[in-house]
Amino acid sequence: MVERKETINLLDSKEYIIEPFSDVWDGGYSETKIISRTNNALTFSCCLKKGLMYPYAGIHIRKTDSTFFSLKNYTLKMHLYSQEKQRLAIRIYNFNKGIHDSTVRNSFPLYHNIYIVEKAENKLKIAFDSFTTIPEWWYANNHIAESDIKSWDKDSVGYISVFSDPGFIINKERVFKITQLELAGDYSSLYRVLALFVSTVLIVFIGIHSILYQKQKRIQLTVKYSEDFDFETKDEDLKSQIHAFISENYANSELKASDLANQLHVPEYKIGEILKENVGMTFKSFLNHTRVEAAKLYLKNSSYSISEIAYKTGFNSPSSFNRVFKEIVKQAPGEFKN
Repeated sequence: MVERKETINLLDSKEYIIEPFSDVWDGGYSETKIISRTNNALTFSCCLKKGLMYPYAGIHIRKTDSTFFSLKNYTLKMHLYSQEKQRLAIRIYNFNKGIHDSTVRNSFPLYHNIYIVEKAENKLKIAFDSFTTIPEWWYANNHIAESDIKSWDKDSVGYISVFSDPGFIINKERVFKITQLELAGDYSSLYRVLALFVSTVLIVFIGIHSILYQKQKRIQLTVKYSEDFDFETKDEDLKSQIHAFISENYANSELKASDLANQLHVPEYKIGEILKENVGMTFKSFLNHTRVEAAKLYLKNSSYSISEIAYKTGFNSPSSFNRVFKEIVKQAPGEFKN
């Protein structure tokens, strides 16, 4: 039985508190200011400051009594106004009993997603199942291996944070206005199970009906495809389409081989075969090489910071960008730039 979850209006809840949140906690200088607050709207500003390598500033949400709370069968609904198109980061701090100190916030595994918000009202519906990535620097700072974190416990959440992505320009104030911030009941997984059950019943029924029908009529059907039915795209055309698609979409941090396969209407394994035969790389490796080539152009011909270039070229974090760049170029981005 799935427990029914009541919607929680976080802007008007006495059980939850929304607070300014910045790298001051970690010795930095970034600032968050609450400009105005009512029962149905929150306006705040963020300004990143030099200090830490990856500065951050925003708001975070926690229980008023600082106890853990559950996100199981919830989604986060947020209506947010932004003054410009930009990247918004959302983190979930999850307590893992037996591994982490419940009194030290930075010891909580933090699951991190990036969202693009437009210069307008943005209506976000965020499924917590999509939070699967912990930044590499967190493992290094806490001396924990990735294998030690099996999965995150949605019943033991300490904080939800919403903040300016660290790729933003230093010393520039950004203002956000939130007019809806809710934890809403999410029963999509139950609906999927019910849909699967109904589909299975229908398939079984149709199968039995078909068998009985064929037995009754004693009809044997033979399917023969036309000889000129073309199952595969010509490889030469496909090679150029693969190159064009990756060149145009490498900046998408969520880009996957399946996206390319769906776009070109070919099996995913075909993409891997062509890349392996022509460049000797997997899809992921070829994508990283493309991103690094773009980053080299930015490093030599722009004034963007290394963090900004990391995000502009499709990497999820500056730390993963630094690691991949150094593996391919044999130099750190800063060394190559100079």
